[in-house]
Amino acid sequence: MDINYGMEIVRATEIAALTAGRLQGLGDHNDILNKTRQAIAKTLSRLHIEGTLINDRFNDRPSTFQLPPVIGQGGVKTDIMAVALEAHHSAADGKSNATSYAVIAKEGSIQSIPNLSMYKIVVGPRVGQVIDINQPPIVNVKRVARTLRKYTENVTVCILNQTRHQKLINEVRQCGARIKLIEEGEISGCLAAITGEKADIYIGYGYAPEGALVAAAISCLGGYFEGKIIYENDRDKMEAAEHGITDFDKIYRLQDLVKGKEVAIAATGITDGEFLEGVRFTPNGAITTSFVARGETRTYRKLETRHFFDYKPVF
Repeated sequence: MDINYGMEIVRATEIAALTAGRLQGLGDHNDILNKTRQAIAKTLSRLHIEGTLINDRFNDRPSTFQLPPVIGQGGVKTDIMAVALEAHHSAADGKSNATSYAVIAKEGSIQSIPNLSMYKIVVGPRVGQVIDINQPPIVNVKRVARTLRKYTENVTVCILNQTRHQKLINEVRQCGARIKLIEEGEISGCLAAITGEKADIYIGYGYAPEGALVAAAISCLGGYFEGKIIYENDRDKMEAAEHGITDFDKIYRLQDLVKGKEVAIAATGITDGEFLEGVRFTPNGAITTSFVARGETRTYRKLETRHFFDYKPVF
């Protein structure tokens, strides 16, 4: 893509974060989600693109504001992913790890996948392809330790704190690795593992659409990902078939979810999380922390933006 659209879509994640930040801790899960989705849709709609919305987990969900299927004012055709507010329960309850994300890519680059569960393992570029999703967690943790030249006890594994992960947590504890449990925000957990700043490996079940966004991040930042969609019944397989999926045992890697390097990702923190700081309000505005990355050049920017509402109100 000739234009660095990452610098365009970060404005959308900033506005979404500011909107959610004003509603943080008020306890209304639906209200904060809907208003944040409205905010990101309004900002993305100003772009001079014809963007096809891909992998919106809240598509057709009753009582949730629906993002338009085609975004922008017309122009170059692109794929768009928008997670206006990841961890919306946490944001509404005043907890950590809420973030806004947007991805833009060349038309036809992003694989459409069903809104099902996906088991994921994510590591950074220093680890690479030594992991194997078909191996037990202990094997993968030890492979990461060996590659990073760390004692197993010094490896940090990020896992969502869910009941279905209790067996996984117990297995990781048995091998002595450190565990960082997060309540919500699997994308932030994956990014923490990709960058290696607060975790060395992310393991666990989450949403399949979020897997495509993580793959986009790896396309821009490096790293390695394996994911497996979980099918509970024939209805799940029928849903997958609508997305062109026929191999129900397939292990998904980067190239299966994001094709090519013409992709950019942006994110802005809403509450303090594993990857970004949250919104900080000032007497006359707010400060946001964002990151922008571009696949073609592997350029990675971390931005601190000061917003002055007296000059340009955003609400």
